[in-house]
Amino acid sequence: MSEESLDVWFMRVVLPHEAALERFLRRNWRDLSEIQDLRQETYARVYAAARKERPKSPKAFIFSTARNLVIDRVRKSRVVSIDTGLDLEALHVFIDEPLPDE
Repeated sequence: MSEESLDVWFMRVVLPHEAALERFLRRNWRDLSEIQDLRQETYARVYAAARKERPKSPKAFIFSTARNLVIDRVRKSRVVSIDTGLDLEALHVFIDEPLPDE
């Protein structure tokens, strides 16, 4: 008996958890417009990992992957770009003329 294809495995083992994954993401992510993107990214990560080795506990792996994705997104949202967080002109950094006290 040959090993089932990755696509068949994915449809048989991963996709049945779609409704539970959706509920998990809705509970843990405020921007509901991003839920579909988060779900698809979770699927993409699970599929890529399963190419190398199929997880022993697929359901736990799916939800761990989703949790890690949410954590990554939170971390990225907390990073503030120096361009948006600092107004260099207001600090008079690039002014060539002498300041009043000079």
